[in-house]
Amino acid sequence: MLPEQEYQMWPDATLLNALRQDDRKAFEMLYNRYSGKAYHVAYNLFRDKVVCEDLVQELFIDLWTKRNSLNISSLEWYIKVAVKNKVLMYIRTQKATLDLSAIAMLTEKYTTDSKLHQSEIKSILEHNVERLPERCREIFTLSRKEYLSNKEIATRLNISIKTVENQMTIALRYLRTGLSDYLPIVVAAIIIAAEN
Repeated sequence: MLPEQEYQMWPDATLLNALRQDDRKAFEMLYNRYSGKAYHVAYNLFRDKVVCEDLVQELFIDLWTKRNSLNISSLEWYIKVAVKNKVLMYIRTQKATLDLSAIAMLTEKYTTDSKLHQSEIKSILEHNVERLPERCREIFTLSRKEYLSNKEIATRLNISIKTVENQMTIALRYLRTGLSDYLPIVVAAIIIAAEN
């Protein structure tokens, strides 16, 4: 095994070749080089530290498991695609939920070249918020537009915190369902743009 400093100097292609030959140090260098970027992208979508750490671990476990059969020309591109696929899988299996305010902000930030998608998604979100039951819409609006905590909402509306939590769960589930056709496009655009 070579000294760590030498591995650090290697380009991705050399590290990938070493990885294919079961070199754990090469894997460690690739992990150190790309795990932070993968975590950052996932965190921008989920805003949940534990979920993002799990996602990154799964991504690199897959990389190690498939190391002998992978045909990767660009590790950076492979990581982007793998993160996108993991994010979409987590959403589909409801292993994690998107932070809708983060999606709205990131969509606006990273899709300036796609104003049609941006305004369409915003319109769908607004339309779906309007279709929420009155109390549910009021709680959602206080949370996401006035940035009140669940406790502050409960106090203002004279209801229990549990009721606020339940209504937010209902609202978020409904809004995610309304955006489900657009999620792959949005997630892909955000992941690709966020890494550039």
